[in-house]
Amino acid sequence: MPATAQPARLSTFAALKGRNYSLYWFGLVFYVLGHRAEYTTFAWITWEVTRSPMSLAYLGLAQGVPLVLFQLFGGVLADRINRLRLLVATQTLISLNLAIAFVLTALGMARLEHLLVLAALSNTFRAFDEPSRMALVPQLVERERLPNAIALGSIPWQAGRMIGPSITGILIAAFGGAVGFGMAAAASVFALFLYSRLRLSVPVRPSDGRHVLQQFAEGLSFVGHNFVFSSLIALALFNSLFAMSYLTLLPIYADRYFGTGSTGFGLLNTAHGTGALLGTLTIATIAHLILRRGRALLTGAACVGVALMVFSRSQTLGLALPVLVLVGFCNTFYLMQVSTYLQQHVPDHLRGRVMSLYSLCWNLLPLGGLLAGALAAAVDARFAVLFGGLMVSANALVLMLSKRLRAIS
Repeated sequence: MPATAQPARLSTFAALKGRNYSLYWFGLVFYVLGHRAEYTTFAWITWEVTRSPMSLAYLGLAQGVPLVLFQLFGGVLADRINRLRLLVATQTLISLNLAIAFVLTALGMARLEHLLVLAALSNTFRAFDEPSRMALVPQLVERERLPNAIALGSIPWQAGRMIGPSITGILIAAFGGAVGFGMAAAASVFALFLYSRLRLSVPVRPSDGRHVLQQFAEGLSFVGHNFVFSSLIALALFNSLFAMSYLTLLPIYADRYFGTGSTGFGLLNTAHGTGALLGTLTIATIAHLILRRGRALLTGAACVGVALMVFSRSQTLGLALPVLVLVGFCNTFYLMQVSTYLQQHVPDHLRGRVMSLYSLCWNLLPLGGLLAGALAAAVDARFAVLFGGLMVSANALVLMLSKRLRAIS
């Protein structure tokens, strides 16, 4: 077994050799493409309709509140029912919601209140989608290929961040906002088709007779009493609230500071996505060579904050783009190590609940957008990004003082 497993573990694309993971991965490519197109279109149309930073903050609130309310219960559900069926059901609802957004925008009927309601509905469905998606991955690959599968699973997210917004921005500039929602809806339908072809032999988990709230509390208690788990999840929480919230303000940077409009907006997103993709490929290739994972991931988190502070003061698009490449690389480099550690060490019967808490941290980006939008309205967008970068670096440096975290391997 070791003789055959070692080459697979060292191969950058080892997990894609399995049929189920391959179908899941290509489905994820389309899902993320739709996801990025959706977020880009919501942000740009909201800005176009209102020209108000506070409207972007309201959009962040509409996208973030459903995740806060329902994400953890989505994790409980993922531990109680068939995770694949839950994934297919949520993907169907997301596709329908995007189709409605496309029709309203194409007919010229979309207003701010419509955009906020549709954004809230979409993220309500995603609150149940993400836990089932993350908890499903260990059922698709052999255990020795799990770190590779987790790293490869980040490639669609980072490539989607790079390709989705840039293509969407160009199409919106050429044909209007409706095409962005049309692209998002079509990509979601393709993802649904591929997910429906997954074939898993999933043993029925016997009910322990406990109420949903009791199971919910069990998941929180497990994380709360595990210092390493709670610290790593807190690291992801700070990343969403203070680091990646700068994405909400990119329309202001592109339009007001750099004067490049939707094309510059797409390029800024592409720069971050390029760095993130490079970070993902790096982790997929050398993850097994990182002996001091704790030091590496904490250093990466601190570098994200420093790079954001540099970006906040960028005066030209030419300077901002390479800085965002560095932001994307460092961000992915450390978060993939966090995700791998959690997936490898969480008990399977708690996987849905623990990973829902982790994915909630990722998905608090809209609430971070609310904070960033409010700071941008009160001071300016540059101050909002500078403050976020400072908070992320400070948090990472404080956690660096822990010997238990530095000792993670």
